[in-house]
Amino acid sequence: MDEDDVTIREQNFHSQVREYIICFLLFAVLYIVSYFIITRYKRKTDDHEDEDAVVNRISLYLCTFTLAVSAGAVLLLPFSIISNEILLSFPKNYYIQWLNGSLIHGLWNLVSLFSNLCLFVLMPFAYFFLESEGFAGSKKVQAVCARLCFDEFGPFESSTTRLS
Repeated sequence: MDEDDVTIREQNFHSQVREYIICFLLFAVLYIVSYFIITRYKRKTDDHEDEDAVVNRISLYLCTFTLAVSAGAVLLLPFSIISNEILLSFPKNYYIQWLNGSLIHGLWNLVSLFSNLCLFVLMPFAYFFLESEGFAGSKKVQAVCARLCFDEFGPFESSTTRLS
């Protein structure tokens, strides 16, 4: 193994670690700001049972994550433009070497992935999870519904066999 290969591998490793740290720090800042924004404008609720508090907390965290991803998506284009201008203005500056095309490309990929995840998975889950909290305490109504469904369709019959 050549020493040039080792240094290239080390440089790739350090640049990957640097990109992961920068992405994590940017997202952590966006998440904290989003959390404060949501808690600032969130409606104050009365004292709930423990089960309701857990449901509200999970929905709050999912909505905070979604707002952070949305803020990242909105701020990514200006960040890309500004970083490109800085790189063109100071191409050999040691202090801005972390601001490279690979970082911007990685941020675009992450924002695209997490935007789709939030839009199609997390937000519908948070909505339905929050709406279903009222059903958790009504075990009797759930038992009646299950019994009615069981009586109607039977344990081994399908709806197609009952129609024929």
